[in-house]
Amino acid sequence: MMHMEHRLAQTQTQRLMLTQKMQQAIHILQLSGIELEQYVQQELETNPVLDQIQKETKPEPERVPEVTEHADGKAIDDSAFNLDDYASMWTDFRREGTDFSRNTEAASRREYYQNSITKEESFSSKLLTQLRLAAPDEKTYEIGELIIGDVDNKGYFTGSIDEIAGKMSVTPEEVERVLYMVQRFEPTGVGARDIVECLLLQTNVEYPDEHELKTLISEHLEELEHRQVPKIAKAMGITQERVEELTGMLSRLDPWPGLEFSTDPPHYVTPDVIVEKIDDEYVVYLSDETIPELRINGDYRQMMQNGRVTKVEKQYLRDKVESARWLIRNIQQRQQTILRIASAIVDVQKDFFEHGIERIKPLTLQEIADKVGVHEATVSRTTRGKYMQTPQGLFEMKYFFSPGLKRDGGDAQSSKSVQSVIKKIIDEEDKSRPLSDQKIADILKKQGLNIARRTVTKYREAMGILSTTMRRTYQDS
Repeated sequence: MMHMEHRLAQTQTQRLMLTQKMQQAIHILQLSGIELEQYVQQELETNPVLDQIQKETKPEPERVPEVTEHADGKAIDDSAFNLDDYASMWTDFRREGTDFSRNTEAASRREYYQNSITKEESFSSKLLTQLRLAAPDEKTYEIGELIIGDVDNKGYFTGSIDEIAGKMSVTPEEVERVLYMVQRFEPTGVGARDIVECLLLQTNVEYPDEHELKTLISEHLEELEHRQVPKIAKAMGITQERVEELTGMLSRLDPWPGLEFSTDPPHYVTPDVIVEKIDDEYVVYLSDETIPELRINGDYRQMMQNGRVTKVEKQYLRDKVESARWLIRNIQQRQQTILRIASAIVDVQKDFFEHGIERIKPLTLQEIADKVGVHEATVSRTTRGKYMQTPQGLFEMKYFFSPGLKRDGGDAQSSKSVQSVIKKIIDEEDKSRPLSDQKIADILKKQGLNIARRTVTKYREAMGILSTTMRRTYQDS
């Protein structure tokens, strides 16, 4: 006979408590300068102990003490919280196979983000908002975050599935699954890897039963571009009138779904970092145009110390002062992190600042993370939506990251510099006989760059340059 009894047992489990202070630190780091300014204005309206210092009379800001990292896995002390402690600990837990899909703290984090979003969001912020609602667990969220980081202003995914899979230690199929989820976000067609996929995503929503339209997009888009209607009609076994009808449906789709969010309303950019060349050295410093200086109102400190307030009022003021201190600390930590990462980027990309885009080097987030001594996720969050004013112009910080293409000599060349070379080749071509993508690939091969014709096509379209036939037509018109 089986004996059953109740026992009390004590077990030890690892759990990362994501406090609101940690959430705020991560959130503030991700915000652009303008978004941070709006966020601070909200805090000023809700926290009576916060004061904004006028720029012309502001004193020297107090230095925030360096934060000590906890690498031993012990509980986090909020008074010494560091953003990278959280990022590295989260990674360690993920490696141990901990399931965060049912973590109530993770759910609270997503709710906090939704409640904190500003009224005028950037395109990437709109996508991240949808990701927070759709992601079932933290790993999916982090993969989606990298994918969205590689979505350009036209709405296209320009990153590498294999590269993201390697960063996250998952299979390419897992990244494809998350990309498929992102491709269901608004605007319809976002996350596509090329124009065919973009139009098919929109067709599945706008014209789900129009299978002939899907065939036209999948198999005859180039012929349609050349207005070869009779050839298309014959190949598809339909009338020319039907081809024209399908073309009308196609014209109502948007080949650049992201541009609507990039151009309306106008996006005014204020640099977060300024790079200047002084005595043959590049100096990096922060621009504080949009970052308000904050302090705690001294009158409220005195109210807490005297006996004229009730116990409830004193606790209220104590909470507000603590909240104000952490806001000031998190903003200063954000500024320190931006400066350190920007300085590392400038150190690597000196040739770009000296000679321009053709000398930009291949660079990954992990390389800068290793150089600065932070987590890769911190570099990703820091560079998104932050801008750098340089002698070469104004650039988003994430612009300086791109994969490398191997040259015959064994060294690597940035994909951005390759795009620059392709643009230069097209700019110098005979306009009466524009070069085909294959011919451009052949020219690049002679220069030591072995890239496929389809890669040339991808780069050309990413730069908004028309196809060979359309360039010729434009010149003849």
